[in-house]
Amino acid sequence: MLAGDIGGTKTAVAIARIGPRSLRVLRDRTYPSADHASLEEILADFLAGEAKPPGVAGFGVAGPVRDGRARITKLPWTVDAPRISRHLRIARVSVVNDFVAAVTGLPYLTSRQFLVLQRGREEKDGPLALIGAGTGLGQAAILRAGGRAVPVPSEGGHVDFGPRNDQEDRLVRFLRARFGRATRDRLLSGEGLRHIYDSLESDGFAPPDRRVIAAFETEDRAAVISRFGLAGEDRLCVEAVRQFASIYGSEAGNLALQYRASGGVFIGGGIAPRMLPALSAPGFLEAFRSKPPMEEFLAGVPLRVVREPRLGLYGAAAVAYRTAMETTRPSSKSMSRPARR
Repeated sequence: MLAGDIGGTKTAVAIARIGPRSLRVLRDRTYPSADHASLEEILADFLAGEAKPPGVAGFGVAGPVRDGRARITKLPWTVDAPRISRHLRIARVSVVNDFVAAVTGLPYLTSRQFLVLQRGREEKDGPLALIGAGTGLGQAAILRAGGRAVPVPSEGGHVDFGPRNDQEDRLVRFLRARFGRATRDRLLSGEGLRHIYDSLESDGFAPPDRRVIAAFETEDRAAVISRFGLAGEDRLCVEAVRQFASIYGSEAGNLALQYRASGGVFIGGGIAPRMLPALSAPGFLEAFRSKPPMEEFLAGVPLRVVREPRLGLYGAAAVAYRTAMETTRPSSKSMSRPARR
């Protein structure tokens, strides 16, 4: 299978061997997305060393997908399944939202690839939900229908952000002044950490640290804020990280309620593995649960952080595999449950 995880910042592609319960990445490579004019350009380079092109391909793309076609939300690309099929001479090509791919890949992870934040009480065949902050905020779910697991796409990252307290009221006003609208994606992403920091600074929460300002000159601002915040070395950064984790936990709880995710909520995306100390702190879980009158339900929802950075690739390979099985065996079995810790 050819698999691709296409995002606004980077595009990862792989050749994978996959079965109903096993997956092995044979070869993979990551490309800076903005350095290339199209996905086809990347795929041509990646497949140049393959003696025989793969027969099936699956791609997860960061954006809404309709009829196998998607425009990347934060990249000037259009990804089109029929065009890729013609260009690469691959008969079966599937294009889905990147978080639809990722949630499809969850069954291929083992307990070692998760960090359990809350064991909860997993309901057999209960809905699953996946949320992940990275370049943007992604969401998806798996529901059970007629004995079959059905991935459900979402563009919930782009809905309006609902503040929970006076501090977040001020944050919303700050975002509106900058962008005209406050969305979850503006906060739960790399840029979101920067906006939270800037809002706190404009509020006069604390004076900027000269070391942080100097680091901003040469490094990614979100990475600097995260580093100083997790190390406890600057008041502004510490509070920005705390607010980010609290908002993240609250949004994970919202997703659990929206889908009644009694099978579990999974935290994916590129930011979570780098901010595990903040997500493991009490504030994240408190924000997840603190939704009267649903505290008891949320306390029973299993909550796990995905530690596997290649989940998107796993999912894209799983999408390709499902495409192959549905083509050859229309009555193929639905995918299995995620591994339990």
